[in-house]
Amino acid sequence: MNPQLLTPGLAILLALLALPVRAELVLGVHPEEPAPSIARLLAGLTADEQAIRVRPFESGEHLSVALQAGEIDLGILEDPGQPLPGVSLVADLYPSVLHVLYRGGETPNDLGELLARGPIWAGPPGSTGHRLVRELARDYGLGDADVRLLDNALSSEPDSYFIFGGILAPDAISRLPGFRLYSLDAPRRLMLGSVAEGIALRYPSLRPFVLPAQLYPPLGDQAALTLSVTTLLAARESLPRDTVYELAMALDGLRPQLAAVYPLAGVRRPVVSMEAAQALPLHEGARRYQDRDLPGFLERYAEVLALGTTVMLATGTILATVRRQRKQSRKDRLDTFYQRLLTLRNELAQPDSNAVDIAHRVRDAQSEVMTLVIGERIDADGSLMAFLTLSNRLLEEAEGPA
Repeated sequence: MNPQLLTPGLAILLALLALPVRAELVLGVHPEEPAPSIARLLAGLTADEQAIRVRPFESGEHLSVALQAGEIDLGILEDPGQPLPGVSLVADLYPSVLHVLYRGGETPNDLGELLARGPIWAGPPGSTGHRLVRELARDYGLGDADVRLLDNALSSEPDSYFIFGGILAPDAISRLPGFRLYSLDAPRRLMLGSVAEGIALRYPSLRPFVLPAQLYPPLGDQAALTLSVTTLLAARESLPRDTVYELAMALDGLRPQLAAVYPLAGVRRPVVSMEAAQALPLHEGARRYQDRDLPGFLERYAEVLALGTTVMLATGTILATVRRQRKQSRKDRLDTFYQRLLTLRNELAQPDSNAVDIAHRVRDAQSEVMTLVIGERIDADGSLMAFLTLSNRLLEEAEGPA
């Protein structure tokens, strides 16, 4: 056997073996809680007979890059506020609330004063809080020299915090002696042009959120108007829609457990606003699951189809009736010529009849009938044939043998 013939087949086999085969779905997660805890719950799910393996990342930015590159199948990441190439939305997971805390003393007059007050810990570089502080500083016209944003919480003791997360635990509150909860604006100004709404307008991934009064008595007894960002379960766009459908279905059944681990996971926005509220497009599989209970085409348009069918049947019945009446009218006119032939035949039977006149009148009747056939489109059916046969026989009787 020629060895050269084996070369193409061997090359194809090696290429197939080199293709990545995933017997499991890889879920990327950043280190900020509650993402790791939520990821452990998701790891117990299966979708399309594939288990889920959790892969930790140093930050949300690294996770986002890996998801866009298709290195992982799924990712827990905060709403990016802008589309990510090759990434689609599976479902909302939970909101993270911004806690703005400042060291006790005189309350800052506005955010600009608070930002320039002293060292700020807003989470690791690349986190939503870190980016928000930098962007707010720019909006207030503050430079790097005016705002001291810490890259490490241990490098220096912060004078204020801008941290996205869940409801603070008592242990966390106990480690914040001397700190007060800062409200971006008076909660009563919500939907009346508050500062929180202005920030959310500039940064669409953020939404106003009110922390109730007495939620953290050591940090203040007044309600605080702040912001929240939604953490999403995202998927690479090329993930099969059946897999995403099963994943969305399994996740829906996991909601009570998510809320038990992270109470804010029970706060869900209306599904109908999901696509409009977020930059990531809804994955086709997730859309199919979301629309599973919507009525089908026949259910949606049953009344229209029934009305159309009724109109068509009524129209057909009317047209058939009109056509039948017209045909009957034409037949009735033809019957008058039958009567004339019978009258002429009776006259021909009289001893003193004028056969030549009768023959002439029969030919006149034939001419009129043919005019009706052509002008009024009388069908050349058996009735017409019978008339012509009868009239010709009457002619033969009137004219006699040639």
